Amino acid sequence: MTLVAKLRSNRLQASLSAYRQRDAAPNSPAEAADMQLADLNAAWKESLAGSPWARAIAKAENLPDRFASWAEFDARTPVMDKKRLRQSLAGVESSSDKVQWRATGGSTGEPFNFPVWPEEGQISGLDIWLGRARLDIHPDDPVFLLWGHAHLLGTGVKGAINKVKRRAFDRLLGYTRVSAYALTPADLAAGCDRLLARKPAYVIGYSSALDRFARHNSERAGDIAKLNLRAVIATAEGFPRSDSAEVVSRTFGAPVIMEYGAVETGPLAYQDHDGSYPVFHAHHRLSLRGGEGPAANEILVTSLYPRALPLMRYALGDLAEVAPGDIEQGSLMRLRRVVGRCNDVVILPNAAVVHSEAFTHCVRDIPELDAFQVVIDEGTWPRIRYTASADLPDSAVSEIRRRLSLIDRGMEETAFERVDDIALSMAGKHKMMARN
Repeated sequence: MTLVAKLRSNRLQASLSAYRQRDAAPNSPAEAADMQLADLNAAWKESLAGSPWARAIAKAENLPDRFASWAEFDARTPVMDKKRLRQSLAGVESSSDKVQWRATGGSTGEPFNFPVWPEEGQISGLDIWLGRARLDIHPDDPVFLLWGHAHLLGTGVKGAINKVKRRAFDRLLGYTRVSAYALTPADLAAGCDRLLARKPAYVIGYSSALDRFARHNSERAGDIAKLNLRAVIATAEGFPRSDSAEVVSRTFGAPVIMEYGAVETGPLAYQDHDGSYPVFHAHHRLSLRGGEGPAANEILVTSLYPRALPLMRYALGDLAEVAPGDIEQGSLMRLRRVVGRCNDVVILPNAAVVHSEAFTHCVRDIPELDAFQVVIDEGTWPRIRYTASADLPDSAVSEIRRRLSLIDRGMEETAFERVDDIALSMAGKHKMMARN
């Protein structure tokens, strides 16, 4: 561990201790649901007082200042998705220097920029460390990351500063970072060399990248086992194969745990050793859309803490399997299984292998773009199909191509095609990757 990591861990301990006590406080699911309702009303009140976006949602949806019950909340609050929230954001102007902006593309290929208050990240951090504490992982433990970061695709002075800051923070905190964008055999072998050299306590990565890493480096499982890793945490997507978790666990010599959440929500649950997902119920209320058809069990998220953009019955696009005892007043306390979306890897004509998340990071904060899809024609370079009110300006096309060229030079002339609409799946979602 590093000194900076230890100091950070010490600073977090008081907050984590109090949060663990709160997480364990309800004596029953009914008591937990009642606590959630009180937290919702308190958070909604604070958001309305401090956020013009919260007030815009309340006006657009005719929502009350407080809810008397979860039944009233579910009856009066419509299911909201990115499109609906964009409409709330569009008419609001704010010059507050307190607000930060984040962006997500997600596996549906619909970029979404949304405002956050700085303290929201601290709350998400508590859920992260609550989940990891169950795995005997602590904030000062060194970690190996098989990951990608959009901010490292920046250009100019700001881009250079971001890269320097990232490397400095990684060194100070004991992070070893290997790009999940580059997944050729040579990349994966070099990544394993770094894993063995740095001796982390645990591993985090995109699920499909971990699958590929584990399969390529399976012959080195004996050396990796000597690290005595506490866990491998898979995130961002479901595993690509039915045996992925088994293969990853065997190669890394450690239990494999899924982290479930989204950029918009932060972590919602960590997988338990029995395969189910206890919900971080102190910060999130999960419910199901209901009704009939393929989307009946779609997960809806309601945030229970003050947010610049409150999420209320927000549709993630993931389906859940639950048991009757997991639901109380419509609130899910545990998910038996998450049927999520799986991002694919893409094999380029030059045999380079990249993670599909690379495309998301290259296009997600382009304001003129509504939705996109990466089209893969066998033997050719990927092209981007998109919807927008007009053709993308040359400046936007050039910027996306510049970012893609940082992933692989062969994508510097990526073709773009504007279409009226992108076909939906049977579940009503945009599929980010389309193979012809």
